[in-house]
Amino acid sequence: MTRVGIIGAGKIGGSLLVRLAESDSFELGASDVHQEYLAPYADQYGIWTTSSNRELAERSDLLIMAVKPWDVGTVVDEISPSVTGTEKAVTSVAAGVPISAIEKRLPEGTPVLRVMPNVCASVGLGSAVVTSNEPGREMLPTVMEIFRSVGDVMELPERLFDAATALHGSGPAYVALFADALIQAGVREGIPRDVAKRLVVGTIGGTSVLLKERSAHQVRDEVMTPGGTTAAAFVAMEKAGFVGAIYDGIAAAAEQARELGG
Repeated sequence: MTRVGIIGAGKIGGSLLVRLAESDSFELGASDVHQEYLAPYADQYGIWTTSSNRELAERSDLLIMAVKPWDVGTVVDEISPSVTGTEKAVTSVAAGVPISAIEKRLPEGTPVLRVMPNVCASVGLGSAVVTSNEPGREMLPTVMEIFRSVGDVMELPERLFDAATALHGSGPAYVALFADALIQAGVREGIPRDVAKRLVVGTIGGTSVLLKERSAHQVRDEVMTPGGTTAAAFVAMEKAGFVGAIYDGIAAAAEQARELGG
């Protein structure tokens, strides 16, 4: 059984720990500088925990660094001595940090993988992209299996990771922003807030199902009738620069991801 060590018990790391513990397919361990974050996983799921990243590395075959981009270098330096002379693999979920930046702090030939998930993993409906260096290709199926426990996973070239980070990594926040705007607009038109929220949440949930079955253009055209309310809304939104704002937002997020890795 593969021994998986997860460094960081925040949203992504914690989601993985819960789902993997339920699957019972891996031997799990976790580390975090905040002991209070680890306690629930030790108490409820019997996961071995420690505040030492190096100790976790020594006990693991595959390490998943679920930490912020600015913490990656420190964590890699801590675990590097435990990776030397072994076949251990290292995976990072940090936005913007390229595989090359991780490789240079680890022994030559270390399998290194990179995953970009999103926060929807916390409800098992996340999406993630994955890639690796050449030594890490052997571990791709295992890493994809791990992240498949919290949602959909696909392989993607690393050159597209910054764009994917901007699109789906930050994506839940865009949808939440749009949902909040819809709710506020409903309230402005006189709908009680709790009713507006229920209507918007149901609409977004149902639309997500439709989008799995047909294209976005098809869904849009099915709703929009000539001279109708939806057409009027589209005209007003286009005048306000709705689509252009989305393009600009994704471009800005992708650029920020590139700067994080710089």
